[in-house]
Amino acid sequence: MASKSNGVEGSEWARAPPPTGSFGDRIAKIFYDPSDGSILGRTPKRWGIAVVFYSVFYAVLALLFSLCMGGLFLTLDNNKPSFILDSSLIGANPGVAFRPLPADGVLVKITDDASSDRYIKELQEFLSPYKNESWFTSKRSCSAEDNYGFPDAPCFFIKLNRIYGWKPDFYELNSLPSDMDSSLVEYITALPANELEQIWISCWEEKLNETKIEYPWGMGLPGRFYPFLNQAGYNSPLIPVKVTHSVRNETAVIRCRAWAKNIEYNKSLKEPSGYTRIQLQLGQYEKLAADI
Repeated sequence: MASKSNGVEGSEWARAPPPTGSFGDRIAKIFYDPSDGSILGRTPKRWGIAVVFYSVFYAVLALLFSLCMGGLFLTLDNNKPSFILDSSLIGANPGVAFRPLPADGVLVKITDDASSDRYIKELQEFLSPYKNESWFTSKRSCSAEDNYGFPDAPCFFIKLNRIYGWKPDFYELNSLPSDMDSSLVEYITALPANELEQIWISCWEEKLNETKIEYPWGMGLPGRFYPFLNQAGYNSPLIPVKVTHSVRNETAVIRCRAWAKNIEYNKSLKEPSGYTRIQLQLGQYEKLAADI
């Protein structure tokens, strides 16, 4: 029968102090204790119970996760996003882009043959999917035959970023916006009625610097390419803008805007939309290096 004296347990169940031993023995008993056959503090029986419990526990978790993921993938369409246009994070206002991209992410520098060849190679790779497009292969200017105008009058290809299901709302001839470039208005009014359903592109230099801008393939992206519905072999329409920058070692900043009723234009540099900016510099490497 248990008894206490001054609060000290005196029964046979009282915990005895751990047996003394050398430091090496105490370390060895952590891995295996011969007194009760425990390994790392657990007997084989307890290890077996733990392994079975956690195996069942994680198997149930894996099953629940698989059911959740399976249910999620059943709701997805491989060819169509779940959320499109205004209901998506991308929105319904397509971005405007150009190729080739600047080597440093900002400025297109054409300083020698090596830098020119880099941009020519990039355009060849970018345009390779268009080789089976008859409307593309019929073009002669701004093509591989003339090295895309490099190095003296490089061609920059303007395109819209793809948005699933987006369809342009075209301008009618009698409702062209008042701020549309006059050269573009003249171009549109000269076209036949069956060619007016296009997304118009106009470019201008932000700071006048004797830069010549030409449109060898026209000033519009044909509306027949829209909407994009993830069609097999689809290639976004594009047009080249040929830039002749006569002032050496100075940067020409070209802004290219896309025109359609449902393309929002925001000229801000912080939150740009509806346009892209091309910064071009031509000159000799030694002079450019001194200016940087």
